Amino acid sequence: MTESQLKIRSMIVAPKDKLLVSIDLSQAETWVSAFLAKEPNMKNSLLTSDIHRDTAAYLDNCPADKVTPTARYTGKRCNHALTYRMSYIRLAQVINKESDKPPYVVVSMPEAHRLYDKRHQLYNLKNWWAQIEFELGQNARTLTTPYGRIRTFFMGWGQELFKEATAHVPQSTVADHLNGAIQPELGIEGGLITVYRKFVKKQNIIKIINQSHDSFICEIDTNLVDEIAPQLVNLIKRPLVVNGETFTIPVDCEVGERWGELEKRKVA
Repeated sequence: MTESQLKIRSMIVAPKDKLLVSIDLSQAETWVSAFLAKEPNMKNSLLTSDIHRDTAAYLDNCPADKVTPTARYTGKRCNHALTYRMSYIRLAQVINKESDKPPYVVVSMPEAHRLYDKRHQLYNLKNWWAQIEFELGQNARTLTTPYGRIRTFFMGWGQELFKEATAHVPQSTVADHLNGAIQPELGIEGGLITVYRKFVKKQNIIKIINQSHDSFICEIDTNLVDEIAPQLVNLIKRPLVVNGETFTIPVDCEVGERWGELEKRKVA
């Protein structure tokens, strides 16, 4: 998050006797990408460890418990960028663009190339990428997400199309999952639509003030936060099926008076 974003968010304050509660699907696109790609190392890290720390440990050839916050930041940026076919040149640009902000990381082109190669050694996504290209060719440039959403791409055949298509399925799946789409394989209701029906339309005891790609923020009476926050988490934290495998994306909860100063809250 940039400094300007933090400043803007800190201007958003809960009304008197209310608190802001943020509900966030944690590392959601990485989870979906790992299961779309059937990538065992990604899945294992997500299920048992900290994938950004594990990535950093491999990149720097050090034990996971020796990874520094700065190294983890680099691992996180690599995970976010390289899953969607970003080049090492673009990776360097993305990291260096934020180099004037903590943790002040700068990478050279040779270092970005090294990070690119090592990260792809750790997580092999080439078979997934090839499958996407095959499906685009076989199905008139049309892809279907795990939630059954169909999209046809009209851009020219080539790398830009492949990048767009690779990013689309995880991003669309996460948005549908948060919003409350129901997979026929599971038939489990939940998501933001159920939150709205139960707590806004029926009881009118929360106010949803913002929805982002994989999160939302609401206002709740201070004396009701401990009661309602766990229910919100449970409605968002539901399983989904990708490539025949069922998994559940973790959900984070943060609470506070100012959006830019929320603190993590453990809920049962």
